[in-house]
Amino acid sequence: MSRLEIKIRQKNGEYKKYEQNWVPTRKLLEALDIGPENYPEIKEMNEKQAEFIASVFDDKEVTKDAILDGVAAWEFAPFVDGFLEKLMGVDPNLEAEEQ
Repeated sequence: MSRLEIKIRQKNGEYKKYEQNWVPTRKLLEALDIGPENYPEIKEMNEKQAEFIASVFDDKEVTKDAILDGVAAWEFAPFVDGFLEKLMGVDPNLEAEEQ
């Protein structure tokens, strides 16, 4: 089982799943620097988030452009949030139980 996975819509309209089994802690530290305090413009922050997510995957098909073109606009924030939760080891089931 992979630790991280994302699904990106391909040009043909089908979704492709990408998996990453190993991510060094340094990537977690990089993620913590991507926020409004360092990127006050939302456009710049969204581009940096996509670039960062792509950098976590070894698969060269996962690029900033592949993410920006393959994730629906209304799904981008949940896509990023879900990815970061997985990266940080947050269990979404625990959060649902607390609410």
